[in-house]
Amino acid sequence: MSRYLIDRIAAQPNVEVLTQIEVNALEGQGGVLEAIRWRHRLSGQEKRQPVRHLFLFIGADPNTEWLSQYGVALDDKGFVLTDASLGGEGRPLETSRPGVFAIGDVRSGSVKRVAASVGEGAQVVAALHAFLAHTGDQPAVAANPGIARSR
Repeated sequence: MSRYLIDRIAAQPNVEVLTQIEVNALEGQGGVLEAIRWRHRLSGQEKRQPVRHLFLFIGADPNTEWLSQYGVALDDKGFVLTDASLGGEGRPLETSRPGVFAIGDVRSGSVKRVAASVGEGAQVVAALHAFLAHTGDQPAVAANPGIARSR
């Protein structure tokens, strides 16, 4: 999130910004939010508070550390490096691992907007077709039984 947006939100007298919070329950009737219950992750304290609106900001820290063990380069914040940030040698949105592409919020330098992610998803389809046409029947990524795991 940009400093500009953080400052604008913090300046609103009717907005309370809470961090390290896990939402446990939303309460209401007829599709109208009336209260929220949450637990503070560090202290464990639970709270219920009447509210009319809830805005969540999640995903600011990418869950990508596992990719580095498979040769996918990450930036210093853990976002996936793609074509432009790798020197422009690969296909659009391709990572440091040939045939592996990254789109959306997880990509280093992305604008972190849903519409942009959707556009990147459509764009990468063409890149995948080009990659597969170039490689033919050769496997794009060496088989690794450890790569397919549930979390």
